[in-house]
Amino acid sequence: MSTPTATGTRLANDALAARLTARFSGLASDEAYGELTVHADAATLVDLLTFCRDDDAVGCELLADLSGVHWPRGGHDIELQPTTTGWPTFRLSQEEGRVEVLYVLRSIRHGHVLRIAVAVDDEDPRLPTATGVYETANFHEREVYDFLGVEFDGHPDLTRILMPDDWVGHPHRKDYPLGGVDVPYKHDKHVPPPDERAIREVIR
Repeated sequence: MSTPTATGTRLANDALAARLTARFSGLASDEAYGELTVHADAATLVDLLTFCRDDDAVGCELLADLSGVHWPRGGHDIELQPTTTGWPTFRLSQEEGRVEVLYVLRSIRHGHVLRIAVAVDDEDPRLPTATGVYETANFHEREVYDFLGVEFDGHPDLTRILMPDDWVGHPHRKDYPLGGVDVPYKHDKHVPPPDERAIREVIR
């Protein structure tokens, strides 16, 4: 189903998924809460992003967001608050650890949005850069590298963007230690762990 808009035609999620799977065989997709997610692999990622940008019907001119989530190997208890969410505790089991990188594409002309998800091994997370397709991927990819350790092959300057350059580890990975961590910065600046900080302490 499609819906006319002021500047183009907004495709429904099922029509978007059908157009992408017709062009790229083997793609899987799902829909939750009205949002379409297309699951791709690293080998087809750049071609898929290019098609989403250049195809007249899809026409996603904007990479609105690029983020990621770490799913480590093993069993994990997910505890949700029944009083606020209504969901009980459940257990998630992963045979292999992965980092799932998410590309949110938006069509300004047509008004539709879709998400492309690519899962990579968390031991050596690596994807081709999307900077040749969307220039804004430059900063997005640096953030995902900074926090999750994903290497983007071909990126023009894959350096940390928020953490100090000499920071060890990637803080958004679920195997990263939490709490009580000393924070060393350049030029001999240092922030003690939370339980040792004075409330109004100033770091000089």
